Formats: sequence, C-alpha cells, structure tokens
Amino acid sequence: MQEIVVDAAQLHDFARTLCEKAGLRSEDAAQVAKLQVQTDLRGVHSHGTRTLSGYLNEVLDGKMNPQPELRIVSEGPSFAVVDGDNGMGHLASAYAMQTAIEKAKATGVAAAGVRNAGHFGAAAVYAIMAASNKMVGFSTTNTGTPSMVAPGGAQAVVANNAMSYAVPTGDGHPIVLDMACGVSAWGKISTLRMYGKPIPEGWLLDDTGQPTSEPSQGRFLAPAAGPRGYGLALIMGILAGPLSGGLMSCNKTEEPSEHFFMALNIASFTDYDGYVAEIQRGIGKIHTSKTAEGVEQAYLPGEIEWNNYDKWIESGIPIHVAHLRGLADIAEKLGVTIFWER
Repeated sequence: MQEIVVDAAQLHDFARTLCEKAGLRSEDAAQVAKLQVQTDLRGVHSHGTRTLSGYLNEVLDGKMNPQPELRIVSEGPSFAVVDGDNGMGHLASAYAMQTAIEKAKATGVAAAGVRNAGHFGAAAVYAIMAASNKMVGFSTTNTGTPSMVAPGGAQAVVANNAMSYAVPTGDGHPIVLDMACGVSAWGKISTLRMYGKPIPEGWLLDDTGQPTSEPSQGRFLAPAAGPRGYGLALIMGILAGPLSGGLMSCNKTEEPSEHFFMALNIASFTDYDGYVAEIQRGIGKIHTSKTAEGVEQAYLPGEIEWNNYDKWIESGIPIHVAHLRGLADIAEKLGVTIFWER
C-alpha cells in the first residue's frame, strides 16, 4: 500500500499544531496549515504538507524566523514592498497579496513584492486569493539558487521559478494556471521517485548538459519548451527578485526567496456580470469541444486539481506513506501525536 487516506480537517489541525510547537504564532500556524492543506486537496502534494518538515527544521535550526514582524518598506496607492523578516514565505506572501487586493479595490490594478522570506509553497494559492475577490490574480517567485540551464547550457543560471494566474468564473472554481518554468517542478520529480515511476526523457540534464533519465546524474533541469521556459524563468525571477529588492538567482548562494503578486480588479475594466457571462460561455464551448479518440473531455487549466479538491474535501486526501513518514518524523521531534495509523 502506497497511500493512506487522511481527513483534510485533521490534517489541517495537525499541521497547525506542528507549526505552533515549532514556535509560530497561533494565527500564523493556522495560515500556513490552511495554504498547505489547500494545496494537498488539489493534489499538488509536492508543494503541500510534504514540505512542512523541511520548513520547520529550518525554524528549529535557527535558519528561519518563527515569528516574523512583517512590514511594508515601500508603498504607494497601487504598489507595496513587504519585508518578510526571514519568516516562512507563506506568511509574507499572503499578506502581500491581501495588500495588493485591497489597493486594487481603489486603483484597479495593484502589485506587491516580497523580499527576505522563505519558500512560498504553491504559487496558485495566492492567485486564488485574488480570484476569490472577483479579481485576476498573478503570483510568481524567485526561489532559491539556480537549478535550470539556458538552452544549450551546462550550468544552472536560473531558478525553476513558478508562476500562477487565477481568473474568476462566477460561482464556480476559478480557472487556475499554475506552472513551473522548467519542464517540471523539482517536487514533481521527487514525487515520481516516491511512487517508483521513471523520470521522463528530456527532463534532467547531467553536468555536461546532456539529457539523462538517471536521477543520480540529473543535476540540472531542462526549461519547458526550450527558450520559452528559460525566458519565462528569467523574467519571473527579475519581477520577484531585483524588482522587489532581491538578487537574480544566478547571483544567489543561500539567500532568502523573493516573491511578486498582482491583483487586477475586473470591475475597474468592465462590467463584472458581463465578464462572467462571457467566461461561462467560453467554458461551455471548451467543455463541449471535439476531442481526440479515447479522450472524454477537454479540461480547463486547474480543473483536474479542482476535481480532486471537490472529491477529497469530502472523502479524505490520499497521501503517500513516505509523505506521512516525513510528517511523523517532525512530529516525533516536536512531541506531537500523529492522527493516522502507521
């Protein structure tokens, strides 16, 4: 058996307790747990609670501030820059996106950058915040040191920066584009390893820049669609990095991450109800469009993940035993009792 089904509410309470035991404030622990379990519910386990033990070990080792004092270091009517005080990236990022949303209510469009913070998890959760407020949301990151080569390169020069757009659709779930700029997220590669599945050809490169399907030899990640993915990763890193007061990833060693967010208030551009009517008309056309033999339906970006969410919030989340083992290890270190059977 590779997976155990766990209740989403129990997983949230467990993750919140772990964060509190590691020293986070109660409200901050709840925020981190909410965003991570939301990610697990959508089936993106590589960026959900599976990462929690790594974050909390950084806190316990003194590398990350458990109780950051978030502050706006620069702002205007439609922009802000937030200093994350070397805390968990989820906290500064949620604060920054909420700041952008509030400003966009008045100005139509607003952006917020974050510097001096940790990894922010899944980009989608912040874009969804804006979509839940009848806005188009955008989020991206300049995360970590380089891990992706330029086309033809044999040295990593950009980070595998994620980006996400979320657009409201009315009463239904928003359309969510959430993607790495590399051919895959590194977390997806570790997920394939966890399930004993092969790494697809062309994903990994060795230290000479040649493709390899051997994980132990795959030091670098190939960009998605060659120069397109490389260019996106570079620009995303600049938006989140130097624009927010940070460094380009090629100049990083172990510096904190930076992040960038935008909110576009639909009602400032057009009638919201008219916008929704056209979006829903388009969704209907996509859903009923002709498909190739053996393919049941064309899906919207993020729709498969929302299908997971709707199902698993009722029936529980199937989580790999290795994922749960990592949570059990940090729970033992923090003296927290696990709620599932081993």
